[in-house]
Amino acid sequence: MQKINQINQYLLERFPNIWNTRIVWMLLLGIAVHFIFFLIGFVSHASPGTLQHTRAIDDYFSTGLVFVHVIISVLLIVGWLIYMLKNNAFKNFYPSSGKKLFFEFVQYFIIIFVSVTFYFSYMTGFRLFINYKYDDEKMSENIEIINHSVPFLSQNLEDYTLENRLSPKPFADFYCETDINKIEKTRPYFVYHDRVYQYFSLYEKTVNQTDERGQFIYPAEEKKKNVPLAYFENSADNKSRTYFFKKQVEDLSPFIKTVAPSYYNYSSVFYDNVNNPSENGRKYIYDNNISNLPDKEVYKQKQIEVNGNTIRLITSKDSKALEQLLKDFLRISKEFGIVTNLNVKDWSAMVYHPEKFEVKQFIMLYKPDSGTDYDPNKAPTERYNDYEVAVTVDSTAAYEDNYLAANGEIHKDTINIRDFNPNVDREIAPEDYFKRNVSHFYYYTQDLKNLLENVDTIKTDDFFSDSVHLFIWIAFALAILIFSFRVTDLRSLLFSIISAGVIILLVTLFCVFFAFVAGFKNAFFILYTILTVGVIILLIPLITIGKARKIVTSIFMIISMVGFPLFIWLIFGIVNEHQVSDCRTKVYIGDNYLNCKGVFDNLGLTSSYIILISTFVFLYFYTGFVKKWKAIPE
Repeated sequence: MQKINQINQYLLERFPNIWNTRIVWMLLLGIAVHFIFFLIGFVSHASPGTLQHTRAIDDYFSTGLVFVHVIISVLLIVGWLIYMLKNNAFKNFYPSSGKKLFFEFVQYFIIIFVSVTFYFSYMTGFRLFINYKYDDEKMSENIEIINHSVPFLSQNLEDYTLENRLSPKPFADFYCETDINKIEKTRPYFVYHDRVYQYFSLYEKTVNQTDERGQFIYPAEEKKKNVPLAYFENSADNKSRTYFFKKQVEDLSPFIKTVAPSYYNYSSVFYDNVNNPSENGRKYIYDNNISNLPDKEVYKQKQIEVNGNTIRLITSKDSKALEQLLKDFLRISKEFGIVTNLNVKDWSAMVYHPEKFEVKQFIMLYKPDSGTDYDPNKAPTERYNDYEVAVTVDSTAAYEDNYLAANGEIHKDTINIRDFNPNVDREIAPEDYFKRNVSHFYYYTQDLKNLLENVDTIKTDDFFSDSVHLFIWIAFALAILIFSFRVTDLRSLLFSIISAGVIILLVTLFCVFFAFVAGFKNAFFILYTILTVGVIILLIPLITIGKARKIVTSIFMIISMVGFPLFIWLIFGIVNEHQVSDCRTKVYIGDNYLNCKGVFDNLGLTSSYIILISTFVFLYFYTGFVKKWKAIPE
């Protein structure tokens, strides 16, 4: 205690401003609290189970820790104000200067910023722990094993049907048609119960011309010859469209050992740690959700790789290699705390059918509650928000003799599945086959996906840049209000708040009146009206100082200091609106109307820093005016 008194005495004698703001002790106390939050972040997810739900990066808010943060911040700031408000050299006319006043405001800002930013310390500790426990090299090895093993989990029948196969090369090059109304019956095709598959070679045509409605023009030659269209794709910039037309039917029967669900067909990417849309990180990929990727061909190559690796392993008929892979996968699952009752021996026996490697049994996504049947379309109890339910295994072909055409018309007497498979009624439907062959084994696949996603998200997410602006402006708002109270008084502060509300109300009524009565509904009219009012408010203190009552000047002086960031933001907004409006007047038919961007789009969150710096520069000079105002007699 004596040491603290000595330090306080030293500061009082040499740096009275610093002594008065208590910044030294507040920073030390704030750093101590930051260290505590850092430790909390470091140990909060020591158990892998805490990473098995979606968006673990938001646990700071979902677990209620943010409320502890708020309580501590309030206690720190209130305690600081109690001590600081005991003395006010400026109000007691001690010698001061504009620079000293500005430096005092900066200290307020720093103290409050340190007292409200514990989230960053928590996230820093969280990320440090994740980088330590789940290092990149080890995770890359684990993900490779996982991607090679997941094809043998057999949890969704639809992943193992013939249209998924992409290896060897002909399967990736050719288009698999599954619509029975588009099958050429005189050419080779394959039938699995009520599903028909036929492979076509394709040729493509790219067009960039559009009609008067902005729609891409369909190739005239193909339209004239009625060439069947397989599908089309738009370019990334939407400036061209590529049509893929069917060339001829290809016979791939030499490569197909069975049309039943088989491990030969699995090609879904469980987790992709290479083709990542975000910078320097891996992306969590849900099965077949290729729309998240910038390049579909890159993702397709990943699918081909998965399918090729699976085929090479099963065609080698090396049961020992298969068992070792499954053993490594279960070891990783244990490290990650994934719930499962799988064991290598039984799992390998389920998979290893060297004749055709058909899927004979299925593994559950979760352990059903006692007395309830397993439903792949439901999530485990109390875990709905963290689970993607499986796609219902239903028939993809119509039994009725109706066909819904592309134009929405129902065609009668079209091709029936019985034309391809006369025994369809006597065969087991895919959905029934799945239900009859669900084993008692389960594996919580979604938990594994969530963990991998959370690890990569925490490693790569820029939690600082995304949220620092919120804390900056909270700190600024509190600091400028405290500063305004310190240089004026409570009455002036309260009157300035009331006056600001009245001004906002009057401006709103003025704009509404002219919008509905006079017909001025232009956005520029509103913006320039607000700009004019803002300029007037800034000028009033400068004009009325020494002429009007001191409290009148103080009211507009406080509004000027508090509202200056909004004034700068308004100027940016006007410039942005002009840029966008000018761009849209030059937009031609077919161009993307939304591509018009202004200064806000170009600067992004950088505009927040510019506004903050501009405000600090303004306050640096404006504090000289505040000192001049204080010197005026009441």
